[in-house]
Amino acid sequence: MLVYLGIALFFLAIFPHIVYFIGIFSGKPSKPPDPPSDPPPVTLIISAYNEEEIIPDRVRNLMESTYPKEKVELILIDDFSSDRTGEVARKALEGSGFRFQVIRNPERLGTNRSYNRAIPMAANPIVVTTDADVFFDPDALARVVARLLSDDAIVAVCGDLRPFPQKTGTTTYESIYRGFFGKMCDWESRVDSTYTFNGALVAFRKDGVKRIDDRRGSDDANTAFEAIRRGYRAVYEISAIVYEYIPPDFSTQSRQKIRRAKRLIEATLANLDLLGRERPFSRYFYPLRIFMYVVSPALFFVSLFLFGAGVLLLSPALFLLLVAAFALSALAWRRNFFIALALNQFYLLAGLLHLPKETRIWESTTRRVTS
Repeated sequence: MLVYLGIALFFLAIFPHIVYFIGIFSGKPSKPPDPPSDPPPVTLIISAYNEEEIIPDRVRNLMESTYPKEKVELILIDDFSSDRTGEVARKALEGSGFRFQVIRNPERLGTNRSYNRAIPMAANPIVVTTDADVFFDPDALARVVARLLSDDAIVAVCGDLRPFPQKTGTTTYESIYRGFFGKMCDWESRVDSTYTFNGALVAFRKDGVKRIDDRRGSDDANTAFEAIRRGYRAVYEISAIVYEYIPPDFSTQSRQKIRRAKRLIEATLANLDLLGRERPFSRYFYPLRIFMYVVSPALFFVSLFLFGAGVLLLSPALFLLLVAAFALSALAWRRNFFIALALNQFYLLAGLLHLPKETRIWESTTRRVTS
């Protein structure tokens, strides 16, 4: 009985993933829009805390962008760093070709409040927010702006965040799940909107997103929610690729992932009034995401426990055989989607348990230059 109950709960837990699998492979993938012949001016806002080691490489990466430098205003917010982030950033930006200003917060504010401080300073109608420790493909900025201009109903666009190609266990499993995650967001965007942005590259129209909710939740998801709440679309541009360094040890990555999961869940639960809207996002995608982030993690591990307990009661030898087979498959087949899924369920469950904890203020997980 426990075995059957475990199997039933397992399929219930992964039901949203099954729906997304079907959706991903139904219909044609989205086609990247053509870059504008005359790119509009944009304001690029970077929030940084204790990133002096990586800032010079980040500036060089931005200089390699295909987007015309004369069309880019850059605002870097130094969030009261204890190192020389602001000083190093100013030195790296001098002679870069960008119009820039470096602003230091009088105290630690966190990403959301740092962006809200900078948005009114932006001279251009299109604002792009990004992290200090990620790296754009040369055409990534042009691609998100092109998607933003492709439809007047689109007010916010997110790029596709991927791990740097590195031969570590954390990078392998993160790559597996990120590949699926990006396709999920792409399907939602083809139909209507997605709110599961990532903060590595987000472009929005300043007249459509006037402020990012800085009370709770992540800046990226809150940017998308603000656009959706105002009746517009927030979409994911899978061809705009951004890379980030994945910590090689699971301990450091776990802290990063749990913080991100917690803030995504906060944003998810803070906008439940959108469920009543008459649009595909509110009727289908948002309920699926709520189930995926709030219900599935506990169900997932309860189902594994019940299945394992049931097998153990029936046959201890079979239980040990299954455990051994699982361990061997994890070692021999590193690109194992089930393990990647289980890890992300763990991070989501830990994020749920951390909901009462304040995380508007972050600690940098960057420990070395990656470019």
